[in-house]
Amino acid sequence: MTWVRKVPVDDHYTDMVKPLSLLPGAMVAVYEMTMAISFGASALTRVQEEAIATAVSVSNRCRY
Repeated sequence: MTWVRKVPVDDHYTDMVKPLSLLPGAMVAVYEMTMAISFGASALTRVQEEAIATAVSVSNRCRY
């Protein structure tokens, strides 16, 4: 749960993007950019990309 005020949005948006709900255009743009870059831009499967992202996040001590 974030302390940043936000507007209720669909659950398919990540908690990292939801604080942008006060600026819906920005929220959609960031979400679409993230999906275009992270998922489908390589030969890796979604599971492989998520595993790499998890390992990098743990290494960086990032909760996302």
